[in-house]
Amino acid sequence: MGIIMEQPSVRFEPGDAHWVAEQDSIGFGGLTALGPVDFLITRDALAYLLNPDLDEIDSETAMDTFFEFETDIHRIARLEFVKRLGGEPPILLTVSDMEATGPLARTADEEEDEFGDYT
Repeated sequence: MGIIMEQPSVRFEPGDAHWVAEQDSIGFGGLTALGPVDFLITRDALAYLLNPDLDEIDSETAMDTFFEFETDIHRIARLEFVKRLGGEPPILLTVSDMEATGPLARTADEEEDEFGDYT
């Protein structure tokens, strides 16, 4: 009998993000067993990831920051999707999500698993 590995609740395609000017956010998509789900991460949340003392960044810096922290953002999005039981799309990631579960909130003894989650 083989080992059955649990699949992540949401899968993400790296590099799949776009600026959403009317939301002042970056949009990205995930795929669940039930179909696609849309996510947004605010410019303020991205500024927080770059430097918690930073108040604001421009859209180009926001895109660069998204790609720099993409693995962490996908991990946070997966956690928030599960915590919110899916929720009404798009799922919005804000500074409070970064403070609670972002890379700056991890402890030194956590390790990344094969899905990019930390245990």
